[in-house]
Amino acid sequence: MMLRVTWRRVFLGLAGLGLGGLLFVFSGLFNVAATGGHWAVTDWLLHGAMRSSVRTYSLLVEAPPPLDDRALQARGAGHYAEGCAPCHGAPGAPQNPVMQRSTPPPPDFSRDIEDWSPKQLFRIVQHGVRYTGMPGWLAPERHDEIWAMVAFLRLLPELAPEDYRLLADGEMAGRPQGGDGFEAALASCARCHGRDGLGRDGAAFPRLAGLSEAALLSSLRAFAQGDRPGALMQVPVQGMDDAMLQALARHYASQPAAAAPGAPAVAPAVLELGGRIAREGIAAAQVPACLSCHGGAARARNPLWPRLDGQHAAYLETQLGLFRDGQRREPVMRTIGDRLTEAQAKAVAAWFAGQAATP
Repeated sequence: MMLRVTWRRVFLGLAGLGLGGLLFVFSGLFNVAATGGHWAVTDWLLHGAMRSSVRTYSLLVEAPPPLDDRALQARGAGHYAEGCAPCHGAPGAPQNPVMQRSTPPPPDFSRDIEDWSPKQLFRIVQHGVRYTGMPGWLAPERHDEIWAMVAFLRLLPELAPEDYRLLADGEMAGRPQGGDGFEAALASCARCHGRDGLGRDGAAFPRLAGLSEAALLSSLRAFAQGDRPGALMQVPVQGMDDAMLQALARHYASQPAAAAPGAPAVAPAVLELGGRIAREGIAAAQVPACLSCHGGAARARNPLWPRLDGQHAAYLETQLGLFRDGQRREPVMRTIGDRLTEAQAKAVAAWFAGQAATP
């Protein structure tokens, strides 16, 4: 006897399978305990789907910057030590045994990182991975921060424990960590900016020494409240109350401004263009002179306007790009960033970097 296949029977069969699946799920018989791990076929299927997805979506990622840039690696290292090492381990600091018992366990990044291309790592860091404990980046639009993490991950397997601590902690390497109160908060800041506010590793971190207390406090509050995107700053300031933010701003405002690091190696014509924009603006594009707000006289009138002289060119250029893209939303600078071309932004950033930082 042959069973005749009809659309009605197909529909009823599929409906029965679906209903049976729902009854099995709601019966509670499926074991979701992490201690049981995945079946081999389940692990193979999920891991294969993840790799395929990352490989496909990474095709949309832009070309990476030079990943051997020490400043880029240092920015990634500081965040990795605070936000990633407890799960993934680090040189001289093995993975947390509790995390190793999760399902699936987080990978040890000291091995097998070469299995992933830079673009694939970017995709994973930016968006995380579903059905695991891997979260997406706190500020996924900050591609500069994500590339910093990728640069560090590519370097990680080569680092000895002492080199890792130096890259991640700067002047705080080897000193006791933890505790509470102002000294603990300052130690967290000093890992990147130094206690003197002059930063480290070239242009890795912006210089804070010599900025006004009002400007520093405004930035710290913006990061703490999530109004200014940036995982590298949002993570360390979360949980700090306003009194602590004020104390940190007061400390760095009291640090003396040192000699400027010098202008980057750019053509004289570029520096001339940058100086002209800083002093005169661009009338045709309705861009005011930068010094009308960021010059010494203007800052004396409004200490919320930050000083730019002696700041790293790469940092200034990045901030102008964030204004241009709408990631930083201060209305006046948002408009100016939109009206400056990338070449003009690079020129004015280089000019300010070459100016002497004075008290």
